Amino acid sequence: MKIKRWMWISALVLAALLVGKHFLLDTAAEAKGAYVIDVDALHRAALAGGALPERIEVEKVGEFAFPRNLVVAGEGFHMHPMVLLSHRVLWPDRTLVVDAAMSPEAGKKMPGSKMDGAAYERVQAAIKKANLIVFTHEHPDHINGIASVTDFATIASNVRITREQLEGPKLEREAFPAGALRSLQPLEYDGMYALAPGVVLQKAPGHTPGSQLVYVELANGTRFLFVGDIAWTNDNITEQIGRPRLAQIMLAEDRGSVAAEVKALGALPRDVHLIVAHDPVALERDLRAGLYRQGFSNL
Repeated sequence: MKIKRWMWISALVLAALLVGKHFLLDTAAEAKGAYVIDVDALHRAALAGGALPERIEVEKVGEFAFPRNLVVAGEGFHMHPMVLLSHRVLWPDRTLVVDAAMSPEAGKKMPGSKMDGAAYERVQAAIKKANLIVFTHEHPDHINGIASVTDFATIASNVRITREQLEGPKLEREAFPAGALRSLQPLEYDGMYALAPGVVLQKAPGHTPGSQLVYVELANGTRFLFVGDIAWTNDNITEQIGRPRLAQIMLAEDRGSVAAEVKALGALPRDVHLIVAHDPVALERDLRAGLYRQGFSNL
C-alpha cells in the first residue's frame, strides 16, 4: 500500500511539473487585439522635418546570457547569449543616442555578464555631446547610462524621456543623482511623434508602460526600426513565438499587447531593418551587411 501511495504521489508531482512547464515555459501568449505599424505614415513623418541622418553607429557595452526557454517559449534550457547595446544616429550637424546602456558595475548583476568599460566610456562621451537622447523603454539596461553622467544638468535639456517612462514603475529611480529626474521635462505624445528629421517615435506599451518604437530613415533610403525589448531575439519575430508566461510574469508584462506587437513586427516589409536590442546574431549580420558601423567615432 505504501509503495502504491508513493507511486501516486510521484505521478501527481510529475504531472504538476509537466503542467507547470507547459503553461510557464512552453506556451507563448496570444495577441490581444491588433497593433498597427503604419510604415508609410512613419516614412511621411520622417521626411517632414528636413535633411535626413547619414548613418548609425553601435557600441556593444556588454554580453550576458539567459536560459533559452525564457527568451523563446519552449526552446530548451541551454544558455542564450545576449548583448547590451547603445546606438547613435548621426547627421552632419547633430547626433542622437538611442538607449544609454548601463554601467559595467551595474552590468555585473546580469547573468554571465562580460562588460566593456572602454565601450561604456565612449557611450558616456556620446551622451554628453548628443543633441538628443531617447529610450526604447525604461528598464535599467536601456536608460541608466544617463544616470552615470558626471554633470547631469549638462544633458537634462537633451533627454527626451516620455512621461510613461519617467513616471512608470520600471524606472530605477535610486540610480539617479538627487534631483536629476525632477530636472527632466517629460515628452508627451499620442500615437506617433516626429522627434527629428528622419526619426519618429511610436508608442508600443506592453513590455513596459513606456515602451516605444524608434523609426529611423537615412538619407540613402535605408529604414530601421528599433524595437527595444518587445523581442529579445529576432527569432521571436521570425518564428512568431514570444517569451513564455514565466518570463512575462517576472517582467510584469502585458502579455497580449507584446504578442500583438510581435505579430505586427513580423508583418513588416523586409526592407525595414529591425534592431532587436539584445540579439548578437542580428547585430553581427547587420554589421557584415554594412547597415551600420561598430564603434562611436570622433569622440
